[in-house]
Amino acid sequence: MYTSGAPGSFVDLVASARRGVVAIRAATPVKSGPAAMFPGAPETTADVGLGTGFLVEAKGTFVVTTYNIATAAPELRVVLDDTTEIPAKVIGRDVDLDIALLSVDRPRLTALPLGDSNDLKIGEWIVVLGNPFGEEVTASTGVIASTGKEAAGSLMQDRGMAYRTFRLFLQTDARIHRGNSGGPVLDTAGQVIGMAVATGDRMGELSFILPINRFKEIVGQLRDSGQVARSWLGAKVKPVTSDVAQQLGLPGTSGAYVTEIVAGSPAIRSALRAGDVIIRWGERPVDNRSLPWLVASAPAGQPVSLAVWRNRAEIMIPVVPERMPQ
Repeated sequence: MYTSGAPGSFVDLVASARRGVVAIRAATPVKSGPAAMFPGAPETTADVGLGTGFLVEAKGTFVVTTYNIATAAPELRVVLDDTTEIPAKVIGRDVDLDIALLSVDRPRLTALPLGDSNDLKIGEWIVVLGNPFGEEVTASTGVIASTGKEAAGSLMQDRGMAYRTFRLFLQTDARIHRGNSGGPVLDTAGQVIGMAVATGDRMGELSFILPINRFKEIVGQLRDSGQVARSWLGAKVKPVTSDVAQQLGLPGTSGAYVTEIVAGSPAIRSALRAGDVIIRWGERPVDNRSLPWLVASAPAGQPVSLAVWRNRAEIMIPVVPERMPQ
């Protein structure tokens, strides 16, 4: 969503979203939680407050927060907007993306609407919400400083190390700290475009946001099996430039241009080769940014038919993604 300038106020946006923001608490005090970030507090300050989470709808209403928050204590509780405190259970974890899914036994909870992080542009306004102590929803604002789209596309093509780098995260100048870590990041339409991830509490440090599309791609696995099984292909790709399209006789610059097939990879066991342009993954059109994520979320061992541009014509090539090496 594009806006030409900052809104006069985010009051209405915060008011409409606050019911979907929750506090995550431990049953007993934990050291170095959000309480330790206040001026004068020692790093070892103990408190039951762990951080923030938010409500999402995924065939039921669940709480999303960071992996680090969800694993900070053996027994978790969630504080709702009306200050009701209820038990929560971790049902899914993904350490690579620092995300956890929690279940709560409470009907008719208000989930926040999820947006599309792929549509974000540098310079868009965002709002980060938090509620680390279950007392008040806090807000910080800023703009998208980096989308990480190109970095994510290039980093995802080998053996999964991209999941362990912040280069695939959104970057913002909005303040993100231990208190609002795990909280929702909203666009100016009130949709969740990411989850706040804290890396430190010092002013001036970079703030990172997990794009919400990364969560949407794995929420089913987190909910149903508690973990994420990722696949890989081993085809390194780049954008299709106008020069490449002209050289290959390709109408348009869509698709993912294969520059290398990794030795020992699933791709090398297929008919795919360098110089091909992958146009579709199954029925879905792809480019160099979307293809790696589709590969990663594909079931291992299940054949996929690729539409590939080669020798100025479209051909079909079957590939079989394999489980990503750890």
